[in-house]
Amino acid sequence: MAQTRAWQVVLLMAAATPCLAQFAAPASPERLVDLTSEWEFDHQAVLGPFHNLYNPCIVKVEDVEYPYRMWFFGWAVKDSNPWGERFLGDAIFHARSRDLREWELYAGDDEGGRATWDTTGDPARWVPVVSALDAGFEEAIAGDPSVVWRHGSYTMAFSSVWFEAHAETTPQHLWVISCIMGARSRDGIHWERTRRPILIWDKEYEVRMDAAGGVFKTPEGYAGAYHRPSLMHDDGRWKLWFDYMLPGTFVSLGYAEDAGDFMDPAQWRVLNCGDSPQLRDWPNASVVKVGGRYLSFSDAPGYPADLGGDGRQITLAESPDGTAWTVLGHVRPEGRASSHVPEAFVTEVDGQSWLYVLYAWKPETVGDATWDFRYKELRCMRKRLD
Repeated sequence: MAQTRAWQVVLLMAAATPCLAQFAAPASPERLVDLTSEWEFDHQAVLGPFHNLYNPCIVKVEDVEYPYRMWFFGWAVKDSNPWGERFLGDAIFHARSRDLREWELYAGDDEGGRATWDTTGDPARWVPVVSALDAGFEEAIAGDPSVVWRHGSYTMAFSSVWFEAHAETTPQHLWVISCIMGARSRDGIHWERTRRPILIWDKEYEVRMDAAGGVFKTPEGYAGAYHRPSLMHDDGRWKLWFDYMLPGTFVSLGYAEDAGDFMDPAQWRVLNCGDSPQLRDWPNASVVKVGGRYLSFSDAPGYPADLGGDGRQITLAESPDGTAWTVLGHVRPEGRASSHVPEAFVTEVDGQSWLYVLYAWKPETVGDATWDFRYKELRCMRKRLD
């Protein structure tokens, strides 16, 4: 029980990992260009309310009835997803939609092995499709799903975190191991996972991150904690952008490729990491290809105090090759820093192409109320593509 309670303390902290203030950086002038007027906003929940869920990855599939599928993660009804007698930590949930407006949530299989779906919006009925404490590396946290639909099946990269006992015996001290796992599925519900990480810092077990007293502590030279993947199959190979901790930055943007078997960790090559990120101070990146250019959305830090909250905002960068980036500016979906963890995708609606960006929303703290990091809804913004 003591170990489980320690995990829960660390998981509360892990859910707020994008708010690591010790890595915050001053605003870059190019990020202060306000692009908000270029976007349409609904200011209504795509999904919610719930306890704390985010990172909504959507793909369009070859299904006439339910062409849109979504994966997102976090805590549905309580901190750390208590599930009966089990402790699940972060878990990945799944939804389907006919029109991007109404969503049905996976609610488990019936006795015949057929999927059942919740149409009432009750988070207590939602069942994870990937959860922590399953066999494999994702012992305590499974999250940040990034899914590609290709050749009739789904491929997922997702974050994994687990903890090892510290030399000091107090439960407040735990070594934190973070990596990116891979998985494949025919139905988006039942997943075959890699037995080992597809991406992990080569010194993750040597230069250790410590979760001590509810705070992540990283030693000098630490450049690990690979997480928050953004996956794409492009130019005949797998491309994956990811976060990692680079001292002196918030978190920075790394990059890896695989021209072979996605599920084989030996096939992956990390091309940008350590002191050579693609972008500094660029957390929670989502990369999408529009025409011949790449767009990356982040909830980068360092914005003026008038935004409120923690001064982070959705920020956009552009690249001709997915490697060299130019930051274009920022978007304020709610007029303040309450919208984080952007996820972009392109689709056609009524014959018109649109770029959608979904984001996690939390209500504004009023008066002396305690700031709550938990995300309560998924919302979206969109932009017409000519």
